Amino acid sequence: MGIKDRRSNIKWGRYSRALVLPVAIEKGEESTLAGNRLLLVDPRGEISAADLLEFLELYVEPNFWPWYRKKVSEAGNKPVDMKPRLGD
Repeated sequence: MGIKDRRSNIKWGRYSRALVLPVAIEKGEESTLAGNRLLLVDPRGEISAADLLEFLELYVEPNFWPWYRKKVSEAGNKPVDMKPRLGD
């Protein structure tokens, strides 16, 4: 289905940070992305940035945060491991 990984944000130029895409992901010449707190990226650049932003705002953001708060509250005093580990 998909992959999960943890990546470093690499300083790129004076103000930017770069995120290196895993080799297992099919990439095009450029990527399109939309984001705020979460990022939605099309590494092949086939989906417009406007469509990604609309989808992120209408479907991803409104559904992610209630799910995440529920997961944290159900964990109680147990730590919630939200950081993916390499090889998981």
